[in-house]
Amino acid sequence: MKKNLQSRLTRYTAAATAVVGAVAGANAQIVYTDVNPDETVDAVNNGGPSFGVLDLNNDEVIDFFVYSIDTTTPTPSTIKTTLVAPYGTLGNAVAGDAPSGYDYAFALTSGTSIDAATAWIVPAAALSMAYNANGAFPFNSYWANGVTDKYLGLKFFLGANAHYGWARLDVTNAGDVFTIKDYAFNATPNTGLLAGQTAGLTENVESTLHFVNQNDNTVKIMLNGLTDGTITLVSASGQTVSTGKTSSDEYIVNLNGLTAGVYVINAEFATGKVTKKVMVH
Repeated sequence: MKKNLQSRLTRYTAAATAVVGAVAGANAQIVYTDVNPDETVDAVNNGGPSFGVLDLNNDEVIDFFVYSIDTTTPTPSTIKTTLVAPYGTLGNAVAGDAPSGYDYAFALTSGTSIDAATAWIVPAAALSMAYNANGAFPFNSYWANGVTDKYLGLKFFLGANAHYGWARLDVTNAGDVFTIKDYAFNATPNTGLLAGQTAGLTENVESTLHFVNQNDNTVKIMLNGLTDGTITLVSASGQTVSTGKTSSDEYIVNLNGLTAGVYVINAEFATGKVTKKVMVH
């Protein structure tokens, strides 16, 4: 569905497409929203503090603010910052730490786990993403010096239940212009997800793997970047015929010498499991 997000406090409007991937068990239900077109927020051109909003579950209740500010102090110093702040429900938090005594939001890479074990900060005000003072980044700003396609780790509450999510952003080299691209959350309470995950984990694995039946009575599995997998061939009676670990970008399942019948290839990774039936003649 298309979703318009507007706030009287902001200039931010996003036409968002929400895609729900329902997968049973630990893979859970991921609700993904594409901000289309991407929303760029610029403190300089807007003439003052400029805000973007994140409403992760699209219920028209703001969960987080992202905003940029340009200020000049009497020193004089020119400060350019992008910040993120939880909003609304008490306990909403952002993944980050405070290495120099100030709260900084992590710039997570795709595939990073976001869950209860993540370092969470519920700040008194906001967490810095980028902090530029007179053209330099004097503190540990994870979004400093131009960051593209990184992720905020986000935790928000619906009633008493915690939900985990992410938002993908760019921050320019100056530190005061950011772009919101998309976001997602796990609709199953108290269940994590991966940064950048847009569907159930098994669904992601299924769309990544490619099974190729070869003329020499083998099946080549193209992994396309998936790592640390276990491939098991099982007979119709449930007997394990062969098993092995992936060590390159492809894996060969040998069907030669097997009794005719139906077999199942189980391809299992940390991010999900896919099964494929094969017939031996």
